Amino acid sequence: MTKPTLSTFAQIRSLSPKQSLAFSVTVLSRMIPHVALYDELNQELTSELALTGATDNAVGPLVNKVLGLVWDYLGNPKNKFNFGVQLEKIEVATPDVTEHTPFGVLPAMDACIGLSALLRLLQQEQDDAAVMISKLAQGGVEAMLLATEFADDNAEITTIDDEEAKDNAYFAISKQLKSHPLMEFEIAFQQEVLQYLQTHKLNEQSVKELQQLVKDTGITTLGIELE
Repeated sequence: MTKPTLSTFAQIRSLSPKQSLAFSVTVLSRMIPHVALYDELNQELTSELALTGATDNAVGPLVNKVLGLVWDYLGNPKNKFNFGVQLEKIEVATPDVTEHTPFGVLPAMDACIGLSALLRLLQQEQDDAAVMISKLAQGGVEAMLLATEFADDNAEITTIDDEEAKDNAYFAISKQLKSHPLMEFEIAFQQEVLQYLQTHKLNEQSVKELQQLVKDTGITTLGIELE
């Protein structure tokens, strides 16, 4: 396969508004499951943050519902819904992050922020939503790796006093992060979605095929098995 001449982000910026919507909801679909995991691990926190009426006072059902509404709208614009109302719900339900927040909250927060950006895209208020979601997905992988496999190396770098040596160490770990299988998988998935959008007209059938692309990966952006 010929490598694209444009970077992933440049390709995303060249998408039409409808293609941007399709890219965004497809990438987000592998981030949203982290909200349900956040619900399971942080029952007390989510009870305080979630909206009245969500099943078990959890955020997961809300984001899944909104994601489904966007998929339906993408497949058939007649399935319009009140973007502003749903945006307000998501913004209220988005988890807060503090200095002592456990890592499990971050992927859920990223998913909610991405979903808010998607809803603003639908309202024609955030043209860069697709790029933002792409970066959130890749950044989430990087953050998870720095908190797990690369935690010791990352902590060691912070103890380096020489600025040039510290910069070189950060550059080295950055190269390792980019070549990690999970990061390579995420970038390859985004490229696959871009290629699909560049070669297919968006309709109900292609929307189903994009949803199947998500299922076929078998994992979330952080490598957790999809149900």
